[in-house]
Amino acid sequence: MSQNLDDERFYVFDWDAVFDVDDYLHFYEDTLRAERTEHQVDVLVSHLGMTPGMRVLDLGCGHGRHAFELARRGFDVVGIDRTEGFVELARREAEASRLPIDYRVADLRTLDEEASFDRVLCLFDVFGLHRDDENLDVLRRITRALRPGGKLCLDVRNRDWMVRALLPVTILQKGPDLMIDRHVFDPVTGRLVDYRILVRDGRTREARFSVRLYHFTEIRALLASVGLHVTEAFGTWDGDPIGLAQNRMVIFAEKDD
Repeated sequence: MSQNLDDERFYVFDWDAVFDVDDYLHFYEDTLRAERTEHQVDVLVSHLGMTPGMRVLDLGCGHGRHAFELARRGFDVVGIDRTEGFVELARREAEASRLPIDYRVADLRTLDEEASFDRVLCLFDVFGLHRDDENLDVLRRITRALRPGGKLCLDVRNRDWMVRALLPVTILQKGPDLMIDRHVFDPVTGRLVDYRILVRDGRTREARFSVRLYHFTEIRALLASVGLHVTEAFGTWDGDPIGLAQNRMVIFAEKDD
């Protein structure tokens, strides 16, 4: 019996629960450390050939940690995120530091810019949250938004690592609070579906979400199909090669002439 590729189980995304601002910052505090952000921005500036004054678009900017650091270094930054709470927090921090960052509440699927940016960032699984046709359209919109010679950094999970090393359950503990994720990978759609139980302050909540996982050759082909060619690719932010031992892919691409 053939599998129904439109099965809604693979596409449910409880957005407000998954990206609750307070919960997100609470559980991912260690991942969001300032020194880690500074290192990642160092990598971006180096491998994207960025110079102060360039116009940079940060897609899925969250509470603005990369946008903030880039603006602090003299870049003209626009940050877009679908979650209003993150954008409000980012705006407050930018205003407090007198940094002129243009933050907007928007879905990246509605990006409508024409040759407006020198560099585009799409980091930490922002790409892949939607259906395949929508993900491809996002790449088309990114290409359109880039100026001639513009560059993109795309940071996603490595499907090859995930298939090899996926655990059925992972638990993130923060003091007495727990984030419990049950993972189900569907090899036909290429989607990883997570069933989450959040235990915090004596309350238990549930959420479900999924992300499309790609392997490198697939990403490279998708980028090529929309007019972007890969210039460099790494398996970590420290420059390790993509491989079965690395769970991420940090990919740099340039707009074709």
